[in-house]
Amino acid sequence: MDQEVMDELKEAIAQLLEKEEIHDALPMMKQATNWGDLESQKQLIDIFLHGKYGIVFDPKNGFAYARLAAMNGDAQAMYEFARLNKEGIGCAKNMEQAFYFMNKAATARYPFAYDELAVMYLMGQGCQKDIEQAGFWNLKALEQLGHTPEIDKHARMIKKALEKA
Repeated sequence: MDQEVMDELKEAIAQLLEKEEIHDALPMMKQATNWGDLESQKQLIDIFLHGKYGIVFDPKNGFAYARLAAMNGDAQAMYEFARLNKEGIGCAKNMEQAFYFMNKAATARYPFAYDELAVMYLMGQGCQKDIEQAGFWNLKALEQLGHTPEIDKHARMIKKALEKA
């Protein structure tokens, strides 16, 4: 794809979004994603999964663009894609794929993936149970995100599991 053409397309998209003409921008954004534009892929995730610009939740399209951005190496998209697979949103549940991409997101230093990965190791979701790995990722979540009720709850569960082992 010629960079000048891509730049012109992205400028046209930006102008439409600025005028809140999302329905005119969507086909152009989809074309940009097909040409490999990661920024457009991520925007479409926000639009279809998080209701950006008032678009109704569309899990199948959200899943498709999350997969595309995850395959293009974006850590946040890997996290989103893993969660969709884990919950079966926009797809059939696939715990192995969820674990694979959650692990990729965590190793790419996306902090919100840390505690999710800890729980997957703790419960053996998509992987073998590994309490030590669960503790490692939970500690990283605590270091990066601080104490939250959910992270602290998981830390207590991991501590109990370690005591039983």
